[in-house]
This record gives sequence, structure tokens and C-alpha cells, in this order.
Amino acid sequence: MKITLVGAGAIGQLWGCQLEPNHSVQFWTRRSEPFLDIDYTALEPACSRRIRIDANNPNALSQADMVLITVKAFQVEAALDSILPHLSPTTPVIIMHNGMGTHSLVLRRLVEENRPQQPVLYATTSQAAFRPGHSQEQSQGDSPLQHTGRGQSWIGAVNDAGKCHAELAAVLDNALAPCQWHDDIFVPLWQKLAINCAINPLTAMHQCRNGELAAPQFSGALDSICQEVAAVMNAEGYPTSANTLRQQVENVILATAANYSSMNRDIHHHRPTEIDYITGYLVRRAQAHQLAVPTNLGLWQHIKRLEQHDHDQ
Repeated sequence: MKITLVGAGAIGQLWGCQLEPNHSVQFWTRRSEPFLDIDYTALEPACSRRIRIDANNPNALSQADMVLITVKAFQVEAALDSILPHLSPTTPVIIMHNGMGTHSLVLRRLVEENRPQQPVLYATTSQAAFRPGHSQEQSQGDSPLQHTGRGQSWIGAVNDAGKCHAELAAVLDNALAPCQWHDDIFVPLWQKLAINCAINPLTAMHQCRNGELAAPQFSGALDSICQEVAAVMNAEGYPTSANTLRQQVENVILATAANYSSMNRDIHHHRPTEIDYITGYLVRRAQAHQLAVPTNLGLWQHIKRLEQHDHDQ
């Protein structure tokens, strides 16, 4: 396949490196460089290598069989605007980011551009990647890339045109297993949001690794977060329990104990976070159902204050 990846952060580069052996891959970035050099450390040492991948070729984008957008949630609209002038109206667009809340905007933008039949899919992944020493000032190819953990990925459609492209699950699974199709992608999106609501703000506030949240001092906050998230999910029509979410969060904390969350790294490097699309999205949906979520509201406000402090420096 001809594949364009929009965004060259850690997750985007990970998918690019894994797709590259079997497909014609290019990156689409905010910069104009014609290629990216990536020093890739894979989980399987034999697969580690230095890779040069083409970038920013409008002709390649116009001929793409699939576009995978891996920018942060607050960058999705700008990324979409950058590719629309070159994008075929039949090319499926897959959007993968932490959090929720961009799908309505994406579908509205496509309708405004007279593209209501553009296939739109969303994906979520628990694959983990890390770029040691990466800061906002570095170019995309300056630091090595490490694949630090394997996890489940899901993909599914958010419009009728996207439902015709279930075969893309196999493409992603072949590159970076396991990846499966889900008939209602909002189920795994909500499950991932619940985990992110628990882990990301706390690790960002305390600048700690995920595993440190297993300490007793965090137990009460994690219990409260899961109780509030469960109430909102039930109101949204995705039944769950606080105990179920709490156990899932505990499993992820232990499985990713050595990892830093993406929000932790964003605060560490003084970058904007995705808090408005994680805890902020939960708060907005709680308000829509007239539910009180004081713990999550407090975490959202705390991270926003940290962002504002960084902005004022």
C-alpha cells in the first residue's frame, strides 16, 4: 500500500518503522524536510535499524491508499487542513490520538469541504514508544526511537464510508500486532480514556513513572477517579463498574511500571498536553449528564494551571 503518516512523534514514527518493510511509506510533517532518518530500537533486537523514510511529498499524499494521523488531539484540525488540498476523497483517513472529542470536528470539517463520503476511522493503541531526550526544539529525526512496550490496538469507523475498510485492521495488525477491528470504536476509546484519566494527570502532577502510582498514597485518588469515570460511561451508554475500571488501571500501572505517561513528558518538556481531550472531555460529558466529577475536575484544573505556568515563563 501507499501510506502517508501525518505527524512524526514517537507513535507516528513507531508505526512508520513497522509499516515501512512491506509498504510505500512517507511522513507528512510541519517541516519541509524531504525525508526522516530514524534510529529505531525495536523490541526484537534483530529488527533494530537506521531507516530513511520519505517525507512531505504532495504527490505521494494524493496517491495514498491510507492516511494515518498520529498528532496530538489539539493538532488534529490543523493536520487535517494541511492534507485536504492533496487528499483523494476516497482515501481512508485513520486518526489515532490519546483522548476523545475530535471526531465531531473532523466530520464537520469534511462536510464543510464537500467531502461527506471521505472514509473516516479512529484507532487507539497501547503500543508504547519513547524518544529519549526529545524536546520541542529538536527536529523530528534528531533523537533515537525506542519501542518500549507491546499492547492492543483497535480500529473502527466513525462514518458509513469508513465501515467499508475493515481490511485496514489486518494491515495494521501485520505491522504491529495485535490490532483488531471493532464495530463500535467508542468502546475501546472509552476504555482507554478511563485509564488515561487515572494515570496521565497524576503522573504529570507528581512527575513520576506509572509504577509509582501503585503506592498507597495514590489509592484514594485512583478510586475516586474510577468511580466518577464509571458513572459517566454508564450515562453515555457504555456500561461498566468502578471496580472493573480500577482493576484495569491497576493492571496497566503494573504492566507499564517503568514508563512515563505522555502527559508526564509533555509537562516535563513544557509542552501543551492533551488534558482537554482526556479529563476535560470526561468533565464535559459529565456536565452534559448533570453528573458531579469533583476529583477529575480538580485534576483537569491543576494540569491547566501547570500549562499556564509554562506558557507564562
